[in-house]
Amino acid sequence: MSVENNSLRTIDGLNTLFCDVINIVESIEIDGDNGNVNQLLTSDGTRTLWANLSDLLEPLTLSSPLQFTVGSEYDGSIARTIEIPNFSIANDKLISSTISGVSLGSQLALLTTTGLASFTTGTDYNGAVAREIDVSLSNLNVSSPLSFSGSPPNNYDGTQTKTIQIANGAISNLKLANSTISGVSLGDNLPLLTANAPLSFVVGAEYNGQNARTLQISNIANTDLQNSTISGVSLGDDLEDLTFGSGITAIDVGTFLPALQYNGANHIAMAVKAGSGITVDGTGVKLTENAISGVALGNDLNDLTAGTGLQLNSGTTYNGSTAKTLSISPSYISDRISYEDTGVGVDRYLYTITATEWRPNDDSTYYNIHIEDDTASVLGRAKIATSSLEAIAIIHIPYNWTADKIFIDCRGSTGLNVSRTYYLYKIRNWGGTGNTYLGSYTTNSETTIDYAGTTYGTGESGYSLMIKMMLTATTDHLGGGYITMTAP
Repeated sequence: MSVENNSLRTIDGLNTLFCDVINIVESIEIDGDNGNVNQLLTSDGTRTLWANLSDLLEPLTLSSPLQFTVGSEYDGSIARTIEIPNFSIANDKLISSTISGVSLGSQLALLTTTGLASFTTGTDYNGAVAREIDVSLSNLNVSSPLSFSGSPPNNYDGTQTKTIQIANGAISNLKLANSTISGVSLGDNLPLLTANAPLSFVVGAEYNGQNARTLQISNIANTDLQNSTISGVSLGDDLEDLTFGSGITAIDVGTFLPALQYNGANHIAMAVKAGSGITVDGTGVKLTENAISGVALGNDLNDLTAGTGLQLNSGTTYNGSTAKTLSISPSYISDRISYEDTGVGVDRYLYTITATEWRPNDDSTYYNIHIEDDTASVLGRAKIATSSLEAIAIIHIPYNWTADKIFIDCRGSTGLNVSRTYYLYKIRNWGGTGNTYLGSYTTNSETTIDYAGTTYGTGESGYSLMIKMMLTATTDHLGGGYITMTAP
């Protein structure tokens, strides 16, 4: 529906008009008011009214350094122009406001000159006044071996192009920080290098750097070699003959004749003959027999078990697959040697010494050594009847065993340790006289049997170890002790 301006159509305020297009030819009146020039239709949410554009816009104001050329604000009702007045932008409005750290509007630091440079006017420069720098050169002179090329004078004052040069042959050895080679001054000849056989020069007989030489080696004698043999045979000689046995056939490849031996001089081909446990046929070389003790090659031998009194270092059986060591079980060695296994890697053999080993020496008429059977603290220990008596023990070290360390226990009547000195000797059982002194030792301390580099060594049937104990009181009680042993 279209509604056009027509005097025949009116709409009262009680009806609502719905239409697609309203074509207004002359004017719109709002409550009888056509509005003023440049006014707009506005709504306050209830009614439609005419209004100026300036009534709709909030005023626009400016802050320094911006300003209007006329007036102080803009609301759209009057044309305005925004400007930035000259000299109105402060440094704090700029992203960067310094040059070389000096704020805009300040003076740059003064530039002054020294030495050859100077200003043609004034004495400094900070950009405020134009300046010109002049350089006054004094003459540059040189001394030998330096000189200037070109026309005289032999100096440089900046008015002419000059080149400093060193003439050929002008530098003396005195000018050089290092003027020798191997102690020989430059310009002199190096000492002559000569060569002894088997070294020689291809041309000439010596060398000092003046002429090129080639050093060669020829005809080296065996005596000049650190090693001049192969399998004990001197270079240049034939190796000892390798003779082929009955199971080998050989020919000389050069002559195709049968060969009986080989020494490296000729090319020899050899092959295995059939027989002697070897079968040779079109399929190759094979063993005629393929078993050891009835066990086929490639299989394990039957187990060897360590019986009573024997032991293996690992496991209980042996079949050849792994190397093992068979030895006598420690518990079957001797009733005098015990095996001590601590469980922490300190395993050892001990030869036990008891109190019954002690005998009186021959220096006293009181040859009495007793065994204590009354006092609990020293029960079972040997004691002397006179303080001047020395106690002797003879210990036989088993054959091929080695005595390493010794410990002797000695206590007072209350059971506390007492320190006494004793001596060791290696004595003969038969077959000769004399002894070997093995040094002095102290009781209650395990000590290596080693006196001035002398040890007892391995046990032999013709020798024994003698212990000579120096007791000092009848209250001294000797227990036993032990000797640590290394098995054969």
